[in-house]
Amino acid sequence: MNPVFQGVLTLRQRSGWEAADSGILLWRKSFFYFIPFLVLPMLLFILSRRLLPAFLQTWFYGILWWFKPFFDHLILGIISVRFFEPEARIKRLLRGMGRTLGKGLAGDLLWRRLSPWRSARMPVRLLEGLRGKKARERLQDLEGRGLNFGILLTSFCLVLEYLLLAGEVIFCVMTLEMFRPGIFSSLTEYTKGLRGLLFFAYGVNYLLVESLYVCMGFGLYVNSRIEREGWDLQLLFQGLIPRLK
Repeated sequence: MNPVFQGVLTLRQRSGWEAADSGILLWRKSFFYFIPFLVLPMLLFILSRRLLPAFLQTWFYGILWWFKPFFDHLILGIISVRFFEPEARIKRLLRGMGRTLGKGLAGDLLWRRLSPWRSARMPVRLLEGLRGKKARERLQDLEGRGLNFGILLTSFCLVLEYLLLAGEVIFCVMTLEMFRPGIFSSLTEYTKGLRGLLFFAYGVNYLLVESLYVCMGFGLYVNSRIEREGWDLQLLFQGLIPRLK
């Protein structure tokens, strides 16, 4: 097995920010694969908005935000495959997503939904398949070696998402006012004119930042295993075995 980092980024022990930054490399290499698998579920989710009662349609942005763990599971399924198999085909990626989608999704949507450590802890639960006491012991073992950095990662991505959204809205408003002065002359017209733009920008940022969030959390997980288990050496030896044979 040859990790996707091989030849680009040396697997070694890193600080928290360095480990999160290694996840950005994985994000860059895999983002193309996120698009088809995330856009279709997101479009279906958006189209289902019309099926909701009127009072729930008002809260649709909040509902979409709450369902982020669903998309996180899909992203983690993709990068967990591509980390070991950079040339994996769609069929293999679908199997990876099938492996992670159903595991612990109810907990991530309920009692773990607001956990600031979610991005770094998900790989332990979804990829290692541990539950209950074994999962808690495993998390405690790895947290002191990198997973506890997840709270800073969550804060960073939350701020990034809303700064992007605010910047996009301000830029578009200024641009439209330049070419069509007075287009947002009243608060009502301003709200109506921005509704479609706001939703489009929110969807794009959702795709960008949430996939980045999961990949950076996966980087923390990899770094924790390197510190705790010497995982980089294990992967190196596993890569040598086929050559020796």
